Amino acid sequence: TLGDLYDLAQKDHISKVMLEEKVFKTWHSGRVVLMGDACHKLHPSGGHGAVTAMHDAIALANLLYALPSNTGEEVTRIFEEYQAERLPAVQVSFKNSQLMSKFMEKSFFGAIILFLITHMPMWLWRLALAQTVKIRPQVGFLTNIPLRGTVVPIISPSEQKARGEFEQRQQQRGASWV
Repeated sequence: TLGDLYDLAQKDHISKVMLEEKVFKTWHSGRVVLMGDACHKLHPSGGHGAVTAMHDAIALANLLYALPSNTGEEVTRIFEEYQAERLPAVQVSFKNSQLMSKFMEKSFFGAIILFLITHMPMWLWRLALAQTVKIRPQVGFLTNIPLRGTVVPIISPSEQKARGEFEQRQQQRGASWV
């Protein structure tokens, strides 16, 4: 049991980990940019941290693909675009993560939230889920795949930018083959 493991463990090797939840104001400096937990730490229970890190990577990859030149000004500009695009979604995930950690607490408030969540009508679950899955960035520099499912995703600015660059390069490649 877990109690047996605790009894067998060396007491000086046991420590309490403080979970820090925070969205930092600065995500980039010069040619250095942060993503995932480096710029927004979310409670691990809901999986929000992993999802937001993957979304960060997609947005940043799209912007780097569409980068017109590698001057310091252009790099800073796309890093600013990246943060401006991702920050609103990260803030929503941060609030959801805080709510998730509250309902996991063994408190009166946690018990109320748990009761409400477990008794929520299915139509409300579907509505909440639809709002969550709308934000699902796509890689704009790969062949577009047809939409499957009923929830139409929000097209991100970085995806639009990368998609435009991808299509332009495809046209140029096609013209050069003729």
